[in-house]
Amino acid sequence: MAIYALAKFAAYCLWCFLGLYLLSPTRTSPWNAVKYGALRWLLGLLFGVVAAVALGSISSESVTALYFGVYAPLRILEWGIIAALIHRSSSMRRSVFTSVRAWSWVLGGIVVSFATDFASPEGMAGRFCVGRCLC
Repeated sequence: MAIYALAKFAAYCLWCFLGLYLLSPTRTSPWNAVKYGALRWLLGLLFGVVAAVALGSISSESVTALYFGVYAPLRILEWGIIAALIHRSSSMRRSVFTSVRAWSWVLGGIVVSFATDFASPEGMAGRFCVGRCLC
């Protein structure tokens, strides 16, 4: 589980560094990337716990549908929050939610989140980690 948590944290920090570069170039720094990456990791922990409690017991037949059906919308929300926070700190005037660059970064973040789930104990065993993932 520690490897999974560290993999998520490192991937989120790296992705946030790219997000800063794309959405707020004047604020791009390793320290800011770690701050936003840590916030994203904590959001994932919070939403992951809420999802685990809300989902309860899961049948093996519904795991795949639940995995993508629950975690994709949560991750859109989580990465959208981070994009809005990064954008808010920039000098750009238009809304982050009308920016193709921002939405591309959010979609990439969702891919990063799903890809790092392979580092979870369930992912390493070839299963989806529904209800026990860090979003």
